[in-house]
Amino acid sequence: MIENVKFKKASEKEMFLYCCLGEALCAVQILEDALSYSIVLKKTEPDQKKEADNLLKKQRFYTFGRAINVAKKEALLPESLMIELGEFLPERNWLIHESLIENKNKFQSNSFYKNLSKRTKDILSKAHKLQIKIELDLIKYGEKKGIDLSEVKNKMNKHYGI
Repeated sequence: MIENVKFKKASEKEMFLYCCLGEALCAVQILEDALSYSIVLKKTEPDQKKEADNLLKKQRFYTFGRAINVAKKEALLPESLMIELGEFLPERNWLIHESLIENKNKFQSNSFYKNLSKRTKDILSKAHKLQIKIELDLIKYGEKKGIDLSEVKNKMNKHYGI
């Protein structure tokens, strides 16, 4: 019986919506991974590869909020960045948990698509900026430890135009 169920094909508006959601979701996941790497790199030494790998597995299992709390509790990131991550958390949570169901009775309206598109683009932009800030913080951290990161900085400058 269930094998015979036919789902309707997504409309152009729905495909656009799914692209907006997907792009924002990818940016958020990359941001979360950058935070996990930052935590691991700052809690381990270069000769602790096995420990770092194990910690990264554990860290990736954490929710974004829990990862922020770890970084805050252990003062692993600048306070200004911690504040920005904390302010971003409700937006991330909205994207993951509420973006489609919040106004599902208005799903077919143009205003629903317009508002969702704008909000996901804002989330996308903020996630990218936070990711770059984490990367720049890691560069500073590595340079303080005497690691030459000029090649990484050049690649970032080329990629991001900063």
